[in-house]
Amino acid sequence: MSAADGRADGMIRVLLVDNEEGDAARSAAALGDAFGSRMALVHAATLADAIRLLMEGPVDVAMLELDLPDASGLATLAGVRGAAPSMPIVLYTRTLDDSTAVRALRVGAQECLCKDTTPVEHVPRLLRFAIERQRHLAALDAARVAAAHRATHDPLTGLANRGLFLDHLDRALAFGARYGRKTGLLFVDLDGFKLINDSLGHAVGDRLLVEVAQRLLGTVRRSDAVARLGGDEFVVLLPDVNSRLDVAHVREMILGCLTEPIDLGDGRFERIAASVGGAMSPLDGTTAQELLDASDVAMYRDKYARRRGRMPTPVFGLRVQDETIAHQREERLRAALDAGELAVHYQPQVDVTTQRIVGLEALLRWHDPDLGMVAPSSFLPLAEDTGLIVPIGDLVLREACAAAVSWRREHKDSEMRVGVNLSAVQLREKGFEQRVSRILEDTGCPADALVLELTESSALYEGDQALDTLRAIRELGIQLVVDDFGVGFASLAFLREAPLAGFKIDRRFVSRMLTDERDFAIVSALVTLARGLGLHVVAEGVETLEQSQRLASLMCTEQQGHFFSPAVPLQALAQVFRAHPPAVMSMSRRTRATA
Repeated sequence: MSAADGRADGMIRVLLVDNEEGDAARSAAALGDAFGSRMALVHAATLADAIRLLMEGPVDVAMLELDLPDASGLATLAGVRGAAPSMPIVLYTRTLDDSTAVRALRVGAQECLCKDTTPVEHVPRLLRFAIERQRHLAALDAARVAAAHRATHDPLTGLANRGLFLDHLDRALAFGARYGRKTGLLFVDLDGFKLINDSLGHAVGDRLLVEVAQRLLGTVRRSDAVARLGGDEFVVLLPDVNSRLDVAHVREMILGCLTEPIDLGDGRFERIAASVGGAMSPLDGTTAQELLDASDVAMYRDKYARRRGRMPTPVFGLRVQDETIAHQREERLRAALDAGELAVHYQPQVDVTTQRIVGLEALLRWHDPDLGMVAPSSFLPLAEDTGLIVPIGDLVLREACAAAVSWRREHKDSEMRVGVNLSAVQLREKGFEQRVSRILEDTGCPADALVLELTESSALYEGDQALDTLRAIRELGIQLVVDDFGVGFASLAFLREAPLAGFKIDRRFVSRMLTDERDFAIVSALVTLARGLGLHVVAEGVETLEQSQRLASLMCTEQQGHFFSPAVPLQALAQVFRAHPPAVMSMSRRTRATA
């Protein structure tokens, strides 16, 4: 419990961030005089140290100098705020103008004080005010959250109501449409509920609904959403699924969780059956209403089929015409794989301090003889849906590893790495790490030449199984990085627990960092976070010289984007290497390698 919430023992934990020894000593003395034995003080001289201390344990208030050895200005504030969003922060800094103070207050500082005009003896009182103000703000936020929860949730089960669920569904569909991902939906209707409600009373019926809600929540992933539409109708949202098999698997789990008798009180146990229909975007619809209608139709088809004592037709609202088209597209993609129409292009990652290439990302391209170049967003979702992503992924991995071997052979002492994107479907495949190891052995590619890039959501959705696979891959000596970091669901806990070497800042933040102060603060904070955690960081989507220079000023020196080169075929890399030669091993590492 923090002081802002009313710490039971009365202790106040203060983080003092100041690299000037004299200033830090005076501040610590003033705080000691004011708080005495009720204070636990921790001191950090750099932003990286501050972030580490914030991750180690709770802090009630921070006293912050903006100019540090590894950060300055609002980037320092953004880094601390990112590590502890709800902690009150009081700036006590050497240089502070009105413009910086106003911007700092907008970013989240509680007070802005200049060392030259505010005696340090006044600061403890302001720290108390900041803690108390934060306590009141937290109480107001809690009240607002409670009111919002009542407006958006079913009062009986605590599940999302129709309005909130439709909002979640709209967001999931928008995300899927933008990034070529699929959204699953399950419509659950309890069989015979009206009879139980009428014969045993509404109190028993309510108890049954609450138990069903809890079982549904206990069956699905944390990233899924469960809602009660009304009566005995429930819906389950499955964002970012890979195929119909995923939706069907969750459907079977739901049916299984309802088979156990439900305790209705007074020694009465009842078994409840359910009809469940599924749908998946975009094949069954691209809007919330289309997907709800499709899953509703599939649910009634399931109910009707079971009443007639036979297995239903597939429990999806898929139109026959769409199913035929999907099958045709799958066969066309399979033929393209067999005919060698899929090729790997490479986009370099450049260290701007040396203007040398330190790595290349392998990107899949499809050249259709009739249609020309087909966008990856048009066929990669189909490949994941049908499972073709597994042989396609093996193709990319094998070609990328062979290319890395040839680069290192051609460019002596080169340390160039090749990055290969990892699909959630591949991550779920049993023995995937063994296939990777076999490809490394077949191609002669050293493990330190390969980097596997995974999305934030792919590992989080798959839970502990994914982490076990990632650890096995890391034990092979392969680096793992999170791609498009900042737009998914990764947390600080995930960055700490997963065996990651680094992450790539998403291009959307980079593209707007020169025009949007918030995006600049995000990029700056992400770079600082990476350095504080000892992680490697690469900025994606660098399109202009100004973007590259601004990133370099933040100490983000490894960059990727069209400013350096688009993704090019293997045979075109010679020209790219002339503009940006491959990085070479340092003399010290070269000596150790040959020792």
